Amino acid sequence: MQLDFPTLYLVILLNSLTLTVIWGAIAHVHRNIPAARHWLGACILTTVGGGLLALQGDGFNLALAVLGNALVIFGFGLVWIGVRSFYGTDGGWGVSAAVTLTSIAVLLVVRDSSEARNVVYATGQIVLVSLATVHLLFREERSLGAWVAALAMIVGMIGQGAEAVMNLMRIAGVLSDKGYYDYAAFCLLTIIFGAVVWNFGFVLMAIDRLRSELAALAVADELTGLPNRRRFMEMAAAEALRAGRSRKHFSVLMLDLDDFKSINDTYGHAAGDAALRHFAGTARASLPMQATLARLGGDEFCALLPETEAREAGSAADQLVRGFHSADFVWKGEKVALTASIGVAEWLPAYGDDPAMVLEKADAALYETKRRGRNGYSIFRPKAVPKLASNSNQATGPLAAGKGGKRVNRR
Repeated sequence: MQLDFPTLYLVILLNSLTLTVIWGAIAHVHRNIPAARHWLGACILTTVGGGLLALQGDGFNLALAVLGNALVIFGFGLVWIGVRSFYGTDGGWGVSAAVTLTSIAVLLVVRDSSEARNVVYATGQIVLVSLATVHLLFREERSLGAWVAALAMIVGMIGQGAEAVMNLMRIAGVLSDKGYYDYAAFCLLTIIFGAVVWNFGFVLMAIDRLRSELAALAVADELTGLPNRRRFMEMAAAEALRAGRSRKHFSVLMLDLDDFKSINDTYGHAAGDAALRHFAGTARASLPMQATLARLGGDEFCALLPETEAREAGSAADQLVRGFHSADFVWKGEKVALTASIGVAEWLPAYGDDPAMVLEKADAALYETKRRGRNGYSIFRPKAVPKLASNSNQATGPLAAGKGGKRVNRR
């Protein structure tokens, strides 16, 4: 089967134009994916380059050939740059430009030989596509879209490689023009097919990335970046199951930012948001490394401390109270005092694998802290044994209390 090159250039042009529309829509809607803009740029360059090559018709125009192939080859470089960007790696511009300029320089030298020109075109594209393929394959995690794109690129390179080899055979005199044209159409159609499929793979990669981001948003608090209530309850339930099997208790801390409403009323909601972020950052810095801090909503936070009993959790609460005292929150040059009320509760086997019970106890301890004047912590005790706090605030009933960062005396 023979197919003239102007027709093939037209097919490539229409194919690139279709992909340009697709990536234009994706890049416009999902601006948080920079790689989409690079792949859009690749489609635009190959579309324009293919159009310039198609203008040559059955003849050869040096200016159109040089400019058209420069755009097409650098467009393949943008494919590689886009792959790098998708995985958070900068660069690739210098190498893509160097490959493009080298290809054009060689093209100018061999311009009188159509066979040599075809070798130059194919080689420049193979080099850049191979770089993109390597970047897709040699990763710890590869999505289905990455596999599809990489395999399609390999198919495309096989077509380009066959094109280059056949032209070298024509130069060596071992393949006639008729023999070349019997297979050249298949090679170029393979390249076109590969480009369509690897762009489909890129679309799958983008969809997978968006789905992962949506899943993360579903379990994360947008303001602080902490796990939200849903995620925290999942983690607490898992910890309760683990504790039930191992009999190694865990504890939770309920935290409230004191007088949060007054911050909003006095300084505005922007200050309130900044205060919550400051509060979250301070709490994370003060908690043990194995602890998980979550924002349940508003100014209410909760911390999960695996394999931690009430005494150790009380020490962690004490550190938190001290941390809030020492970490100044500054809003527009003015220091704003932030304090926290904390309730501490330890999981017990009697609570079972439902974390609601231990959270309820921690909430009761938090309420006790607020009742006693805030800026401190209280520990829930399952037995109603009176406890006396060191600041002379009594924690009667099932609670022990701490105030202003002072430790709890137990007797």
